[in-house]
Amino acid sequence: MTAPKRPRGRMTAAEHEAWLKETGQYGAMEERRRLQEEERLKREAEYRLAEAPLVNELRAAGFQVQSAWDLVNTPGSYPKAVPILLAHLPRPYPAAVREGIARALAVREASCGWDVLTRLYREEHEVRAKDGLAVAIAAAANHELIGDVIALARDTSQGPSRLLLLGALERSADPRARTAVMELGTDPELKKEIQVILRRLKKPKR
Repeated sequence: MTAPKRPRGRMTAAEHEAWLKETGQYGAMEERRRLQEEERLKREAEYRLAEAPLVNELRAAGFQVQSAWDLVNTPGSYPKAVPILLAHLPRPYPAAVREGIARALAVREASCGWDVLTRLYREEHEVRAKDGLAVAIAAAANHELIGDVIALARDTSQGPSRLLLLGALERSADPRARTAVMELGTDPELKKEIQVILRRLKKPKR
C-alpha cells in the first residue's frame, strides 16, 4: 500500500498532525518528544545538584534563588551577591551553570573582579560560558578598564564571543574605543556588528 503523499503548500498544525497519524509517523514523533523532554529534565536536575553549593551560599546571604540565572534578569543591583558569584565562577561547574554565574556578573559592581573575569575569559573554550564571560566584561568595564576590553576585542584567538564585548566600546567616551571600533571594521567576525554600531554612533544625540 502506497503511503499518502504529503500535501503541497503549508499545513496548519492540525493538518500536519493528521498527516503524521495517517502516515504512521505520529507515534515515533511523540516518542522522540518524550525522550527529549526526559533528557532536558535530567540535565536540569544535574545542573541544580551541581549548583547547590552556590545556591546555598546565596540563600544564606539573603537571596531567594534557585539558580544564578534567577539573578540575571533581576531589576536593580545586588552588590552583596557579587563576591559570592566571583568566588564560584572559577569552579568546575557545568558550562550552563558557569554561563549563568557569568551573566549574573554582568553588573558594574563586578569590576572588582576584573582580573578574574578577564583571565577566565581568555582561558574558557566552551562557547556558552565564554559568551557569558564576554557579557560580564562588557557590563563591568569602565573608563579605567576600557583598554583591556580593546585588547580582548582585537584578539582574534578569542573568536566570535568578541561580538559581545563591542557594547562596552560603543558606550565608552574614550577616544581609544572609537579608534578600535573603526579598526575592527575589517575583522570578518565583527564587521557586520561594527557597521551597525558606526551607524548608531553617527546619529546625532538628542
